[in-house]
Amino acid sequence: MDGKRNVPYIELPIFQGPLDLLLHLIQQNKVDIYDIPIAVIADQFISTVKKMEALDMEITSEFLVLAAQLLYLKSRQLLPKPQKTDEELQLEEDMKQNLVERLVTYRAFKEVAAYLSSKEESSGSKYFREINLEEIMAKIKPPNPLTGISLADLLQAFKAVLQRVEKGEDLSLYVEAEDIPIELMITDIMRRMILNPKGMKFTQLLRYRSRVEIVVAFLALLELLKDGKLKAEQSSSDKEIFIVPTAKAWDFRNEETV
Repeated sequence: MDGKRNVPYIELPIFQGPLDLLLHLIQQNKVDIYDIPIAVIADQFISTVKKMEALDMEITSEFLVLAAQLLYLKSRQLLPKPQKTDEELQLEEDMKQNLVERLVTYRAFKEVAAYLSSKEESSGSKYFREINLEEIMAKIKPPNPLTGISLADLLQAFKAVLQRVEKGEDLSLYVEAEDIPIELMITDIMRRMILNPKGMKFTQLLRYRSRVEIVVAFLALLELLKDGKLKAEQSSSDKEIFIVPTAKAWDFRNEETV
């Protein structure tokens, strides 16, 4: 002989622990988990543990502890009731109740684990199409920020701003436009709009000290309107134009720090 144990081949399921084996036996016998036939289940539990041991399967101390508890309950059931004290009866009932509660809790966790596992498998077979946001946005025609506002309205508002500046304003005779880059003015306007997210009146937004500043600010405003970062609103033809930041004004991903 080669020293190996000569045992018949028996295929057993792999149990996660003693409660898993006990729950399997209860389901196999189709009995109520709240009314376990201890004698039958105890014999089957011991038999299965012996088969696992014969197949060199790992038998942890937890299996042996539960086996001892089942054998104790079985032995107590074989004794006639008159020979048992009230304390012994209560101890048996407590042990059985504790076992039932552990089984019920384990079954609940096992069902939840099976549900989550099925969800993981079903999710793994799904493939989601990647969305090209730039391609989608390119197909959408941007709204006209000057809808409802005529060029005459803009010119009239611009003249009103210039008239305010000309009242008592001492302008320099020589002003170099390069001193006020339009990019710097765009940044300044955007900073003011961010500080006033609900919007500003056109005349308030273009309230600068010199004529050149107003002209450059007006050009910067037109650029921002064209880019869709700002929009102009006017409730009626006799009301003042109101400048409001759009959702695009809060997208700083492509902005350079000034």
